[in-house]
Amino acid sequence: MAARAARGGPGLPLIVAAVGRHRRLLAAGIGAGLVWTGTKLAAPPLVTWTIDAGVLGGDTSQLWLGVMLFGGLAVVGAGFAGLRRYYGQCLAFVVEADLRDRLLAQVVRLPAAFHDRHPGGVLVARATTDLQQAQQPVINIAIMVSNLVMLVGAAVLLASIDPVLAAIALAPAVAVFAVAVRFTRRLGPRALDLQTRLGRLASTVDESIAGVRTTKGLGTENDERRRIHERAGEVQRAALRLNTVRATYQPLIELLPAFGLVGVLWIGGLRVAHGSLTVGELVQFSYFGLVIVGPLRIAGMTASQLKRAVVSAGLVAAVLDERQEASPRRPSPSPSPMPMPMPTIRLAGGGPTHSTARVAGGLEIRFEGVTFGYGPGRPVLRDLDLVVRAGECVAVVGATGSGKTTLGALVPRFYEVDAGRILVGGRDARQWPLAELRAQLGVGFEDAFLFSGTVRDNLRFGAPEADDTRLRVAVRLAGAQDVVAGRPGGYDAAVGERGLDLSGGQRQRLSLARALVADPPVLLLDSPTSAVDPAKEAEIVASLATVIQGRTTLLVAHQPALIALADQVVLLDGGRVADLGTHDDLLTRSPRYRRVLAAHPGGALPGDTHPDGVDRAVSVTP
Repeated sequence: MAARAARGGPGLPLIVAAVGRHRRLLAAGIGAGLVWTGTKLAAPPLVTWTIDAGVLGGDTSQLWLGVMLFGGLAVVGAGFAGLRRYYGQCLAFVVEADLRDRLLAQVVRLPAAFHDRHPGGVLVARATTDLQQAQQPVINIAIMVSNLVMLVGAAVLLASIDPVLAAIALAPAVAVFAVAVRFTRRLGPRALDLQTRLGRLASTVDESIAGVRTTKGLGTENDERRRIHERAGEVQRAALRLNTVRATYQPLIELLPAFGLVGVLWIGGLRVAHGSLTVGELVQFSYFGLVIVGPLRIAGMTASQLKRAVVSAGLVAAVLDERQEASPRRPSPSPSPMPMPMPTIRLAGGGPTHSTARVAGGLEIRFEGVTFGYGPGRPVLRDLDLVVRAGECVAVVGATGSGKTTLGALVPRFYEVDAGRILVGGRDARQWPLAELRAQLGVGFEDAFLFSGTVRDNLRFGAPEADDTRLRVAVRLAGAQDVVAGRPGGYDAAVGERGLDLSGGQRQRLSLARALVADPPVLLLDSPTSAVDPAKEAEIVASLATVIQGRTTLLVAHQPALIALADQVVLLDGGRVADLGTHDDLLTRSPRYRRVLAAHPGGALPGDTHPDGVDRAVSVTP
């Protein structure tokens, strides 16, 4: 992928397609540039006529007319040069915004596995520095078109006067083009290296800011500063390598047009001396020589910008080409029943809580021979069978690494199973439209995440139509009344970035309330009380006893009070179902279950092992 990006890859087609969606701005910029070109092409012949007829011919009226016309051309040219730049900037900004919208829309639709592989800081770099680089040459499209037309027009005008002198005057354009081609070939790999290292730096900075409390708590500020300094040093060295290439070729781009002007003055001066060329015509050649210096310099600069832009756009295109999680997959062949009807249910205090229909009552969840791993050869779940009946609460217990959290993450298809299938409401999860599947699920993560905004905004995140009555009910059921009441403004109180101005327990309770606002038929809860104190835990457990009634609930837990809510408890070990029963039943007959609970009052200890092992998976069927 890196080699392809260095050669341009899909970057150039992406830029061309984005520009093509805004043809009016492009046409306006090119039109203004062509008028500017017309003024530049008209000026040298006007100068020739003014000198030959007005100055050397002694005709004062023609001299004044030439001066006035030249001044008028300068004013018109300046005005259209401004318009050319204005429309070019507008086009560049619109293209950048268009690509950023596409990129961000793609990022939120990519599967969790993609985000596992790509740090958030790298994606931030794709949406900022890479897109800024991609839009740079767009500004110069109208400029380059008008400059190219000017070079062609100058070649025709000068060739009509003296073909040899015209070739001398325009030879630098050919030389600059050859230099630019070689320049961009050397520039590509260095530009890719710089953009890659910028992404790594952005990722490191993002991680450092997110973990600032941990850094301060461990007293490792200096270590973190050194880590960022090393990444910044890598970016600096990559930028210097890129700059070295630019510095090598820039003198040639500056020098070659000067050689053309020297040749015109030498050969043209000799021709004027021999009478084969007028003074005005020599001035015209010299004037064109000076006029094309600017376009040739811009050509060199644009070649540099274009190569880096193509590389950056290629990195963006690589993200846009990733397969979205909603992409259809061929479901496992099965005699699955007909799709269930999906009527919209209405909640007390308002209309539907979500635009996507939800099924009334609980839905059965069935795992059939499910195998899954986060990488090849590293299965987390192995040939797992489990049934959670409609309206039933099943608690999932196991040591760290046994697959508890993974089990819940597979139901909403954050990841796709490697083998087997998951049925939701008797229907393969891969046959459900993704939005409809997730509309049936209320998900509460152990690491609760809140968005910047108000408390109300966060509670309505999954159900924007929910009214305040529904919010208050959900907050009460989640035991979060004191969180809302304790903040100035209540439901309108601001929540800081990631909710870090709240305690872990407060974030967890608001996250649980957010899941309940949507009133889903299925709840997937991962340690919903792990960050709260015992008194608050008892309150939440009491509320959950009401919440789970009539809902299908998959509950990852280790606290006995939470587990006691479950109709069935499944013990996972090594990615398989090791045992199944009620909490009291397993406490009585399963030493392994007792060890898991005893290992840590609030959860399994890292590295907890079970030497007595499991000889075979226990297939759980209704």
